[in-house]
Amino acid sequence: MEEHALRRSLSDELHARAFHEFEGAGRFIRYVFLTEGGIADILAYIDEFLIANGQQPIPEGSKFLRLDMDGFAIRVEQHTEFLSISFIEKGRKQATGLLGDAFDTANSHLPLAWARGIPAPVFHAIWLEIGGKPPRGINPEKVGEMMQSRAIASNLFSDGAAQLHFAFDIDDTGFSRIAIFNEHISSNRMGRVVQRIVELETYRMLALLGFAAVREHGATLGRIERTVGSLTSDLAAQIRQSHGQVQQLLSVLSAQAADLEEIYAKTSYRLAATKAYEAILMDRIASLQLSRLPGFQGVRGFLGRRMTPALDSCRAFAERLSRLSERITRAGDLLQTQTEMIIQRQNRDLLQSMNARARQQLRLQQTVERLSIAAVTYYGVGLVGYLAKPMPLAALGWDINLVKAGAVPFIAFLVWLAIRGVRAHINEPEAGADS
Repeated sequence: MEEHALRRSLSDELHARAFHEFEGAGRFIRYVFLTEGGIADILAYIDEFLIANGQQPIPEGSKFLRLDMDGFAIRVEQHTEFLSISFIEKGRKQATGLLGDAFDTANSHLPLAWARGIPAPVFHAIWLEIGGKPPRGINPEKVGEMMQSRAIASNLFSDGAAQLHFAFDIDDTGFSRIAIFNEHISSNRMGRVVQRIVELETYRMLALLGFAAVREHGATLGRIERTVGSLTSDLAAQIRQSHGQVQQLLSVLSAQAADLEEIYAKTSYRLAATKAYEAILMDRIASLQLSRLPGFQGVRGFLGRRMTPALDSCRAFAERLSRLSERITRAGDLLQTQTEMIIQRQNRDLLQSMNARARQQLRLQQTVERLSIAAVTYYGVGLVGYLAKPMPLAALGWDINLVKAGAVPFIAFLVWLAIRGVRAHINEPEAGADS
């Protein structure tokens, strides 16, 4: 049986980024790079590192790579618009609290110095520490000092099997710190938990990219809204006038429509991505089964207060774009209708003027015809006089002037018949075309 070309790749997608077991204490460090400028330089830099350490370069077309190195594992993941490089260290023993070298970049044997040389600006850096049981007397002040953060968000998770502490801040070495105190989570579940927590922090930052776009284009959108509002008022005022003119408004409306389309082209993808990242973020929070840790503010409440306004701004911006586009469309329809009415009025006035000129021409033509009949009759009577002059009219008792006078009605009638025949001949093609 022939197999579809995509069957294997689609099936393998479910297992492409599986996270392995995480036993004991350790750490997970992730660097995130946006790929809008391309990833060729980053991949080449990684390949050099792998080859120097006796590994094979990343296979062409591979979206995920996990390799076990000397004392740690490295993960490279390619996503739609970002690439992540992670270092995993696990299997260490720690009964209580975090490891002694927790968040210590100076003494770490992981290749952090190499990572800092990656030829791309780092978008986010996450340092997650997994330790033993929570130390006695833990409180927000101690956790804040350990995490180097202005505010801490903490919860119990997995039905109280562990404590989770988020810094949601950037420390002196450029990392966003996360700490887990593990009571009794199994190694296979801890692997999945670590992946969800790191994804939560990654997508939190990616979701806020939409807010950056909103701030960048918000002033321009506000200016377009004000201009369209003023234009609509002017359009309404012109429509109320019997001879209102709206042609000058069309160029203004077209310029605003072009500016709005430019903003839409620059932000539509970003706003859609923010919506998708928000959904992933909420899914990761829900999957952790968070519960309250007494004395600490929770992750869900912290993100709700700090992120909801930004995400609401993104949704409001998208709604403003949509409504403003509809307003411009309606204003364009009104402009088109009003312009058509103006054109119809101009056509009516033109037809009336043409009718008036046609009537004048008809009267002039009729006058010319009458004058033509009189002139031709005059010359015809003169011709009759010339013809009758050599005749013996006196013998017959006729006067030449009487002959001329008698010829006038006959000649005039003949001329009238001739002109009428010519007119009928001219009008025949028009009558044929109309039929």
